[in-house]
Amino acid sequence: MSHELQEPSSTDNGHPQSKPKSNGRATKPSRKSAYFWGAASGVALTLFAPLLRPAARGAVKGGIRVGRYAKKLASNVKEEFEDIAVEAQAELDREEQIGNDNSSKA
Repeated sequence: MSHELQEPSSTDNGHPQSKPKSNGRATKPSRKSAYFWGAASGVALTLFAPLLRPAARGAVKGGIRVGRYAKKLASNVKEEFEDIAVEAQAELDREEQIGNDNSSKA
């Protein structure tokens, strides 16, 4: 085991062992890299499309089922609120009728 002493490195601010601060953003990829990844993903998609088709079809079917269920649920909720509104209107009509009957007797 060697116990060598290392001299502290200094940066622009003069503090030993300090590292320059980064702004936390990743560096942009070069255009060549972006073109490469775009082309590679296009080739991969073309090659794997037959394998991905059943999964995509299953996802679409699931979405349609969820949409149908949501539509049915919304219809039931709407019908329930319409029933409540009719009941409330009937109650108000009865209360007004009772109020009119009491005022005419007095």
